[in-house]
Amino acid sequence: MNLLRTRPLLGLGVLLAALATAGSAGATQPLESFLEAAKTSSFAAREASATERLRSADADTAFSRLTPAFSARGVYTRNEAEVAILNPASGTKLVITPQNQLDAFLQLDVPIVDLASYHRYRAASALAESAAVQRGATALDVFRSVARAYYQLHGTAALVQSALENVKAAEANLKMVDDRRSAGAATDFDHERAVASVALAEQRRVDAELGVALASRSLESLSNLTPQPAQALPEDDLHPEGQLADWLSLAGHSPQQRVVEKLEQAAEQNKKAASRAYLPTLGGVAQERITNATGFSGRNSSYTLQLVLGFRLDYATVAASDAQSAAVEIQKVRAQSTRRQLEDSVFEAYRRVEAGIAKCRAARAQAAAAARAATLSADRYSAGVATQLDVTQAQREAFEAAAARIQADADLAFARVALRLAAGVSASRVPRSSTLESTR
Repeated sequence: MNLLRTRPLLGLGVLLAALATAGSAGATQPLESFLEAAKTSSFAAREASATERLRSADADTAFSRLTPAFSARGVYTRNEAEVAILNPASGTKLVITPQNQLDAFLQLDVPIVDLASYHRYRAASALAESAAVQRGATALDVFRSVARAYYQLHGTAALVQSALENVKAAEANLKMVDDRRSAGAATDFDHERAVASVALAEQRRVDAELGVALASRSLESLSNLTPQPAQALPEDDLHPEGQLADWLSLAGHSPQQRVVEKLEQAAEQNKKAASRAYLPTLGGVAQERITNATGFSGRNSSYTLQLVLGFRLDYATVAASDAQSAAVEIQKVRAQSTRRQLEDSVFEAYRRVEAGIAKCRAARAQAAAAARAATLSADRYSAGVATQLDVTQAQREAFEAAAARIQADADLAFARVALRLAAGVSASRVPRSSTLESTR
């Protein structure tokens, strides 16, 4: 088995609880440093932040339709001829319409009753709230990607150490074969097999170092923080995660679930807005006019006050109401589907923790046994009671067992983090129950 060519090592998210132990054995920077950097630097986080601001501005725009609006206009009119009359009492000319007419209009529109706009504002507010919650859900996805690269870096670093030890063992075996061949106790076939074993070990080392380079680059791209050289992760203590029911109860409060609930609220408000469009609207208008066309009044300014009752009914109103009713049904189905998917994710991660604990125990036992077998085969070959094929086979099995142990530890760590991410909680938080307390 080649660990670098199988599924990616560690599909991990936020394992903040491991920071205390990983800090000394892992990269110079703890995982928390990369998470904090990615929280503001990652593309997904920046997009989520901008989307939140956009939705908030949309809500403000919708609210503005419920507030008074002031407008001002200035109009210049060139009339063909001046219209004027002679005041018989005073003998002066009274200009009715000047040839160069100037008008200024100051207007205040006040919505009084507009239920459709009110519910549109409520819908926009719900969307703004969903965007704020979505930012938290996006952060979990960002953390998952960052931690995946972080633990992949450490996992491949552990594989490099194992590959280096394999190279040393293969080179030591080659030297022993050459010594025995010089003494006439080994054949050229044994020598060539030992040389091939060294070459294979070198290929594994190069593959492992490539994995470190790629994981380091990925982590830097995700977090905008250059990682320091990494080492192997500390060994998992194989503790259980408590009761499944306690974790499932958290799924309904995860950010993903709250997002679809907010979207459902927005759909409900849009449905109400569509139904309220059948009702008339009432608004007030106050206007001040300033002009040099005084007419018969002789006054340069005057005001008007109006109450405007409006009503509109067309087929588009009916169609919009039907569309919003369907949108509400869609969001209800999505909410139920999301809840089930979250519970399924929690269930899967919890079961993977259980299986991972058993697999880690077996993988560690396998790695220890394979390492002992490699040592014994070398000793037996040196004593002349084993073949070179036994030695190379044992060394290959020892490396593969070490890689399997690293993979098993990685899979278990992934399951622990996936459990917390699916439940929508930080890694330092777990459900409170007597069972959990007794296992901590």
